[in-house]
This record gives sequence, C-alpha cells and structure tokens, in this order.
Amino acid sequence: MKRYLKVLGVGTMLFMAACGDGEKKEVTKAEDKKIELTFVTYSGTGEEYMMDTNSLVEAYQKVAPNVTIKMEKIPATEYDNTMKIRNSAQKLPDIFPVRVVTMESFKSVLLPLNETEAAKVNKFAKDFEIDGNIYGLPMYGFNEFVYYRKSVFNELGLEIPTTWGEFVALSTKIKDNGTYIPMALGAKDSWTTYPFNEFMPFLVPGGNDILSKMAVEKDPFSPGKPFYVAYDMLDKYYNTKPFGDDPLGYGWDQEKSMFASKKAAMLASGQWFYMDLEKEMSKETLDDVGVFVLPARETKEDPFRYLVSAEVFLSIPKYSKNADEAKKFLDWFFTSDYYKEYVTYMNVLPAVEGVKGRESMFNVAIANIPNPEVVLQKGGDEKFRKIANYISFDVKRMGQEMIQGVNFTEYMNEFNKRWTEAQENTK
Repeated sequence: MKRYLKVLGVGTMLFMAACGDGEKKEVTKAEDKKIELTFVTYSGTGEEYMMDTNSLVEAYQKVAPNVTIKMEKIPATEYDNTMKIRNSAQKLPDIFPVRVVTMESFKSVLLPLNETEAAKVNKFAKDFEIDGNIYGLPMYGFNEFVYYRKSVFNELGLEIPTTWGEFVALSTKIKDNGTYIPMALGAKDSWTTYPFNEFMPFLVPGGNDILSKMAVEKDPFSPGKPFYVAYDMLDKYYNTKPFGDDPLGYGWDQEKSMFASKKAAMLASGQWFYMDLEKEMSKETLDDVGVFVLPARETKEDPFRYLVSAEVFLSIPKYSKNADEAKKFLDWFFTSDYYKEYVTYMNVLPAVEGVKGRESMFNVAIANIPNPEVVLQKGGDEKFRKIANYISFDVKRMGQEMIQGVNFTEYMNEFNKRWTEAQENTK
C-alpha cells in the first residue's frame, strides 16, 4: 500500500507539474497575444505630438510589446458627426475622446471607469460624473484668455481690464484710434464665437451648471437669467463693431493672420492657440504677445469668475473587444512620464494630481485674477440635450446671428417661446 501511495504521489506530482507548466504556457501565450487597440482623436487635441513628434504608439509598445495602437485623426469640424455614425453601427474605436457637450449622448454605450487607476488620479473626473459613473477621463483642463499685443497696449496707454465695462471701453478706444481692429474674429466659422456666446453665460452670476438648470427653468432667456444677462452684454458689445468691417466674411485662418500680423490688437481663445502662434511667429514677435482673462463681472467688488474647461474625455465603448487592454492603456497613459511630457507640450492644465504644467504667462495671468472664483464648464444633462436637439440649439450660430444684428428683446422672446415648446414636447 505504501509503495502504491508513493507511486501515486510521484504520479500526482508529475501530473501537477505538467499542469503547472501548461498554465504558465497559457499565461505566456495570453501575454504574448497580439492586440490592436484603435484610438481615434480629432485635430486640436495634441494629435501631432502623439502621432509624430513623440509617438504614442512607440512609447506604449515599450511597456506592452504585444499591443499595437492604431491611431486615426479626424478634423474637429467632422468629429462629432463621424462618431455618431460609427456608434450607430457599433464601430466606435477602443479608445476615443468624448467632448463634454456630447457626454450625455454617448453615456449609454460607454464603460464606467470609476475603478481604474487613471480615474483615481484624475483631479477633474469626479466633477463630471453622470449618475455616479465616470464615463470619460479628462485629458487636461484649460482656461480661456484674451491674447493681446503688448506694443499696441503700450502705444495707446491701455491697461488690463478687470471689469466688463473696462473691457468694452478698452476695445472702443482701440477702434477710435483707427489703426487697429480691436478684436480679431473669423465668424464665418461659427465655432470661433465660442469664447463669447458659449462661455459668457457660465461667467455671469448664477452660471454654474447653467445648461442642466435651464432645462427645467421657465423662460430661461428672460431678464435676470444668466443667458439673458450674458447675451445682453454681448449684444451691446457686438453693436460697437469691435471685429472690423466684415467678421462674417472670413474664417479662423484669417482671424489668426490678423492677430499675428498685428492688424488686430486682441484675439479670444484658449491656451491651445499658443501652439499655433509658436509656429507662425518669431521668438521676438511672440514676446509682444500677452494674455489676460476676459472679465465678465460688473464691478471690482464682484467675484471674478473664470472658466476651467475639461473638453476632451478619453472613453471606452462597452462593446469594445479589447476593453481590458484599453483600461490598462489609460492607467499607463495618465500615470506615465509620457503624460507629463504631453501636457508640457500642450501647455495646458494637467488633469493628474501632482503633475505640474509648463511655467508660462498663462499661470501668471490666472494668479493675478482679483477675487477669483472658478467655474467648471459642464455639458448639460439628458433633459437639456433633448431640448437642445429638439430646437437645434446652437450657441455658436447664435453668435453669428447676433454679430449680424438682431432685435435683442424679440430674439430672446423667440428663444423663450421655442424653449417652452421643446420642454412640452420632450417630457
């Protein structure tokens, strides 16, 4: 019997050893299995850096040799519609950025990322939860600024404005001088109006999470409401003709050129625009560029509200066949040295705790804001999206219409009427 047990024991050990070797081989095979992750992004998200300057594909292959990332860039103007079409066919990429204004539309097909390491270190992610779930991880944050030519301000004796009235007066003084266009704007491309018509309603009192609030408000375009207050300010500013003779006749490329050539004294845009200037201007000319934050407050005693945008959220669709590997990639990306180099290149606010951005004039401008109050740009809940879709609500197109000229009171009344109808029909 003892001899039998010994033989059985040896046989069992040999069998277990064989199984162990087999499991190791299977694990090894799983780790060596070739995986292709598809990653689509759009122009303006640092795609040049990730695809050319410092290859994201090569960087990740150093830590995951079996994974190949297939990157694709889509023009920003075509991106939302392209992703909508791909989603209808369940052909979204494994990893793709969702914009803050479309997150509600995509949430039903996105994988919650709450438990990922990337979500835990991301300082903006929790602020943009939907129903307790993190459906996208902000790549970075950024602020909006007014770029200005220092030499023009010095020539005309202008100071950085800290109230809306000072800003309008400054713009008027530049126009009255007759040498420069006060503010470059290529409104033929409707999106260029976003620093004004999209963001101003957030900056006036009551503008926090304004889009979700107005979904349930009665007549949100009435006097005293954030949209009315902000658009009344803008309507009066637009009527001073600060954008030159024909702002609706040219687009973004001409807008950039007007500022770079000093035909215009100012241009409103985000931090991302500075990369364009670095490509188009000499170092000496760049030294003539400064920035300040657009003041929307009425008096110097009021809080100076300024916007922090987290526009680009990396997400994973539920039906991705490589969801686990996509999560591993996100964990690596946000905790890697590559991410630190990426945000330095982009000159934006890092989304990861403990990561420092590039020291720049932008940091100085933010630090010099008197009585500051941070406002987060949020995209609006499902109720807002339904109403907005029902009436094709487009604040950038409203910017074009207001620049062309409207009867402001009638314009606001018409939007109240359309909004009420949409509320009734989307219950």
